[in-house]
Amino acid sequence: MLGRQMLPLFLLCSVLCAPALSQVYTWVDENGQKHFGSQPPASQRGAESVSITQGYVAERQASAPAAPAQNTAASAAPSPGTLSKQEMCKSALRWTASDLENLKELAEARKEAGRITAAEYAEGQKNLAGVEERITRQGCLTSSGEDRQRYECLSKGAGVLVCSGLAAAAMEEATDEARTRAQKR
Repeated sequence: MLGRQMLPLFLLCSVLCAPALSQVYTWVDENGQKHFGSQPPASQRGAESVSITQGYVAERQASAPAAPAQNTAASAAPSPGTLSKQEMCKSALRWTASDLENLKELAEARKEAGRITAAEYAEGQKNLAGVEERITRQGCLTSSGEDRQRYECLSKGAGVLVCSGLAAAAMEEATDEARTRAQKR
């Protein structure tokens, strides 16, 4: 099952989730050069907070007015505004590749900053490689049930951690830990 196979990614999620929620700022320097950073420069006024959105919008057909179906072949085709299974899988794989690359870069940055050990980094890279091996076009095309729902989620760009349920599990774990710490006080 896709969910169980992705359990090792949960560990990576707990290590990587916090920086992904960071604020990003933009400003223009005295030379007219636009900059982005996690903190606005002290010497610059007019730094603005930036809202980050996902990388791209999946290709979808424009919605058209509904017309009555004239034959069964036409009614079996995907309705306008929805993706065929082929298109859904293509989008899911594209989003997943982008997401995994971002997670790898984030892990590298955390390792370089000393926030994770070399062993944690190696384990995370191994887990990400395992995810890459398990999320395949054939797996998507033949998926059903929960696995199909996860691929559909991936096709919308929600990300591996969200679609696998690992982000929710990490948030629940963090909430439980915070509750436990608060009760000890």
